[in-house]
Amino acid sequence: MVTAVWFDVRTYRIPNLLIFAGVIAGIAYSGITQGTEGLVNSLIGAVIPIGMLILLHVLRMLGAGDIKLLAVIGGIIGYSVLNVMLYSFIAGGILSVIHMLHHHSLVNRLHYFWNYFLSCIQTGTIIPYKSGFDEGNTEHTIHFSIAVLIGYLVWLVGRAVVK
Repeated sequence: MVTAVWFDVRTYRIPNLLIFAGVIAGIAYSGITQGTEGLVNSLIGAVIPIGMLILLHVLRMLGAGDIKLLAVIGGIIGYSVLNVMLYSFIAGGILSVIHMLHHHSLVNRLHYFWNYFLSCIQTGTIIPYKSGFDEGNTEHTIHFSIAVLIGYLVWLVGRAVVK
């Protein structure tokens, strides 16, 4: 996880080799330690983020690496990845607000989102979300992998407290 965040922060990319190794290791571990049930749970957990979040990637609201990172977590913990996804989106929302406040862009971004939403409703089409911003401008992006790491840590702590 930390390695993936490091790559994301440094290069805005998470290497596919790292993702592939994580998914394989998670699925193999689950299969070895929990048998067929663990293997099936692990496979389902790896597929859930892809199925649920692919539209956000198509709309350019979420990076492919972030979705694949959640798939790695799903491969390790199974369907409980749904909880990690929820915690990650809460963390991402908090990080986004902090980011926008830091860049003094909260009102501008809310205005852009509202216009984007209205445009989609009025035209009946869904367009990529970032279409109004310069692609090279990182002022309007956060490293969602950090939010995924936070979401995973919150899940781990919650799990330890419950036990």
